[in-house]
Amino acid sequence: MSKNSSRSGVLALSLGATGVVFGDIGTSPLYAFRESFANGGETAQDVFGLVSLIFWALMIVVTVKYLLVVMRADNHGEGGILSLLALMPRRIREHSTGRERALFLLVLVGTALLFGDGVLTPAISVLSATEGLNLVNPAIGDHAVEIAVVILILLFAAQSRGTHRIGLLFGPVMVIWFLTIAGLGVYRLLDRPDALLALSPTYAIAYVADRGWQSLAVASSVILAVTGAEALYADMGHFGRHPIRLSWAMLVGPALVLCYLGQAALVLKDPSAAMNPFFGLAPAGGTLALVLLATAATVVASQALITGVFSLARQGIQLGVLPRLAVKHTHADHEGQIYVPFVNFAVGVMCIAVVLTFRSSSALAHAYVLAIAGTMFITTIAFHAVASRTWDWPAYRLWPLTAGFLLVDTAFLAGTLSNVVNGGWVPIVFGAVVMVVMVGWSNGYRALNGYMARTAVHWPSIQEELRHGSITRVPGVGVFLASPSEEVPSALSSQIKVLHAMPAEVIVVTVRIVGMPVADTPPEVEQILPRISRITIPVGYMETPDVPGALRASVLGGLERSATYYLSERKFVGSDAGDVGEHREKLFAFLHRNSQAPSAFFGLPPDRVISIGTRIDL
Repeated sequence: MSKNSSRSGVLALSLGATGVVFGDIGTSPLYAFRESFANGGETAQDVFGLVSLIFWALMIVVTVKYLLVVMRADNHGEGGILSLLALMPRRIREHSTGRERALFLLVLVGTALLFGDGVLTPAISVLSATEGLNLVNPAIGDHAVEIAVVILILLFAAQSRGTHRIGLLFGPVMVIWFLTIAGLGVYRLLDRPDALLALSPTYAIAYVADRGWQSLAVASSVILAVTGAEALYADMGHFGRHPIRLSWAMLVGPALVLCYLGQAALVLKDPSAAMNPFFGLAPAGGTLALVLLATAATVVASQALITGVFSLARQGIQLGVLPRLAVKHTHADHEGQIYVPFVNFAVGVMCIAVVLTFRSSSALAHAYVLAIAGTMFITTIAFHAVASRTWDWPAYRLWPLTAGFLLVDTAFLAGTLSNVVNGGWVPIVFGAVVMVVMVGWSNGYRALNGYMARTAVHWPSIQEELRHGSITRVPGVGVFLASPSEEVPSALSSQIKVLHAMPAEVIVVTVRIVGMPVADTPPEVEQILPRISRITIPVGYMETPDVPGALRASVLGGLERSATYYLSERKFVGSDAGDVGEHREKLFAFLHRNSQAPSAFFGLPPDRVISIGTRIDL
């Protein structure tokens, strides 16, 4: 590949990243300074202090923490909080000790909060833009909620077209957006260039020192300026680390800083503009154009978390913390660009519901910030675990970073806790529902593997029956899927028990999820008995299993097209007789029953699949 084509590829990805990854954080100026000044601004000195806090939050959280440090924890190109879990030592993922289980559950909490963030981001972003219609035409502005709902319906309906197409469409929109808000910021700075003094950290320090513990309340608004930082990390697999960093350094970061400084200059000149300082940036007659552009930009803002949630869902499925869901690829050349129909529907419905419930962006801000603060706090702890236990970073290098990040994260989290009653309960409820699903599925799956290991039939007994002729071998190739804990697959042992027969050629297939996005090793072949073999197919947590394709490429070749696939269809009794307990087993049974069928999940040909029922009491 030539340098020019490589450079053009990076620029194209940077354009896509500008549209998808930075949509959320790029529209924060719509409400971040407004809410911060409403919570803790009265004087001109407060304006300097608040903008200084916002600027240094961007520098510390986005530039240093995520772009320079956390994004180094890419698992073969993929990012997100579950990538951090995959990078941790296996004993933590299996959580055999209490401390390891606590860390595992903490990562699941962060994942659950990020799902809640994916619901709230589109809601507050789009609604904050349509509310600007009040400045243009109050009669139309009265229908801001209804307009926002229509826009959200169209946005979620477009997801099936894929992030590649959406990124190419949204990228130019966001480039125009960032150039516009940067230009408007400079336009207002010409009236009050002294607003540039807010870049000094002394104003932020003086503001906190003057207000003491009361400044924590303002932290719940300042954090709005860094919304989207977690999605930025989760979306890394869609566009790559370098294009994201390039987009931030060359366009997004400078534009955001200039916009916040311009809002500060405007309020310093006209304190009454604090009611809606962003739309006040527009010159006379330009408000409508800015409202329309803001509406388009907030549609893009919603995309950052939606694509991040899709990535999280697939990682959760492959890591065994979420039930199997249908995952569709939307681009042949980019493994990370996917669409998860059920997640898209669920997030879309809940997003529209919160818009209809809260009906204003200011009310939604109270619900929004808790999910952001909690996820950022947990990401810091998870990164520390990876850096210390997987990378073996020395303490003198790691602890100062962790302490600095936790100081900021803790301030944000403490400030947002006061919003629980005013709407902060929403991400807690969303997170709790997701946590119940994740914990119920992961615990049930572990119990199932334990049950299969305890009740497994062993090959020596099969060999003995074959020697005595009590098992008839019928013509054909039989492929039996087995979990890693099974020795003889349940479907095969049931077939032998009922029919006293088995295929002439038996292939036991086990799909093993590896701790990387895309597996880089071929299937492993083990000869168990004459004409009986086990194939272990490694699959990355960002891949969709293709068992027939792997068998054709490794052992069967053209014979795969005549093979019959056998699955064990498990029915769970759900009684107190097992080790799991009735309620937990019923939850797992419900999730198992409503997850994607194994034949579809593993890519099996439906006309060559035979399911054999098995009753299980965990």
